[in-house]
Amino acid sequence: MLAGFATDALQSFSVSAEDIADEQADEIEALAAAVDFEERQEQDPEYVRLPEEVHKKLKLAQIDLEKTIDSASEHVIVQSTINEYRQLWDAFVTFCIENELVEDVPPDQLDEFWRGLPEKLPVWIASWIMSKADDIDIHTKKPKDPSIPRVTYARAQKMRAAISHKFGREYKRGVQPWTENVLVPGTFFGNPSISVTVSQYMVRAGEIVTSARAMDEETMKKLWEYNSNFHRDDEIKPLSRKRKLDQPEQWAGYKIRHMLQALYSISMLCLLRYDEALKIKWSHLCLTCMDGVPVLILQLPFRKTDQTGGIAPFYLWPDAERPWMDAVDAFARWADICDKMKIEQSGYVFRARAHFDEISMQPRACMSPDSFLECFRNNMVDINVDPRPYGMHSFRRGGCQYLATVMRWPIRNICSWGGWAENFDNPGTIFRYLLSWVLILVQLAAEHVTARNHTYIGSES
Repeated sequence: MLAGFATDALQSFSVSAEDIADEQADEIEALAAAVDFEERQEQDPEYVRLPEEVHKKLKLAQIDLEKTIDSASEHVIVQSTINEYRQLWDAFVTFCIENELVEDVPPDQLDEFWRGLPEKLPVWIASWIMSKADDIDIHTKKPKDPSIPRVTYARAQKMRAAISHKFGREYKRGVQPWTENVLVPGTFFGNPSISVTVSQYMVRAGEIVTSARAMDEETMKKLWEYNSNFHRDDEIKPLSRKRKLDQPEQWAGYKIRHMLQALYSISMLCLLRYDEALKIKWSHLCLTCMDGVPVLILQLPFRKTDQTGGIAPFYLWPDAERPWMDAVDAFARWADICDKMKIEQSGYVFRARAHFDEISMQPRACMSPDSFLECFRNNMVDINVDPRPYGMHSFRRGGCQYLATVMRWPIRNICSWGGWAENFDNPGTIFRYLLSWVLILVQLAAEHVTARNHTYIGSES
């Protein structure tokens, strides 16, 4: 059942042939760098010099020569890495045994079984990595409970490298891609770790890490409702350790939450990268009126793609129908709070936190990316949303989808607004934002389990 599901799941991921080829090429290059000792020794006899006192006239048996070369090249990979590879290989074998993938193979024959390259090896390898690195449970096909830990993409790469090492060096399968023998159908040669199945999954696993899940309008509405209605207490009270444990939602007060809400809405509507949003200064913003309507104008001096300036200003208008997407109101509220706190409206708008519900009085004290991410994740836990798939890029990605699917903006307008080239000379990013498999995963996880058992980020244990 596991193998069947893994095959279906892996086939359902939309990954281009070019991405798979690149992933295979990277894996081949990495493995080749570790196993090319024999070839280099053959091409250059001086690569590893033998002491002169060695008895050169002694005739060596072929098997002894192979052992000598293996021993000499053993330390091409450091011993600690080899030990880790062995531990990961044992974990893979245990995974296969526990999931009854090799139930008919006696323990003392497992080594010979692996050398025989069973047909489903690539599926088993991808399933093992998926069981540790993915949001989707390989048994139920549903999102995992938020309490279940996932390994990082770097760890997933190490897991694959361990399998590549096992078959490439120990089983002498080298760096040839996994291929079916056309003369004997059903038999294979090459390295199972360097297969389309495994490469396809690794491309997806990399996307999971590098591509934060898009913020959506429904989640923005929940954040707005929670933050807007948060209890207001003008008296700053020290938080005891016991209170932090009993009331984890007290990681910040209403002031910090209003600052975050303004940051969320401006970032999403202007498709800002996190470093662009955090570095907004009071001088970059102007709250004015046009025909009796309040308008927020944001004039950035530079962007990632326009370091020398000359950037068209962003004009943000009120949205009475969607107050959770109203950056004008959110900013006005934050500006009013700053006035009451006697915060000078110069320097950075989004300041570093100071204690429970205060911000720095220093104009140059910008909120750091780490602090923002911690606050953002805690805020997501407030509304029972698993924060792990989201990152500092979620608002730019989500804003792109919001403008396209809700506001019905033409793609050319979105490109111009978000700083992408209008001539579509590099359309990959914009179309990944709009049509990538991330949208499919979001739909599959629409009924995601809540994060009620989460520990608040940064809370004391």
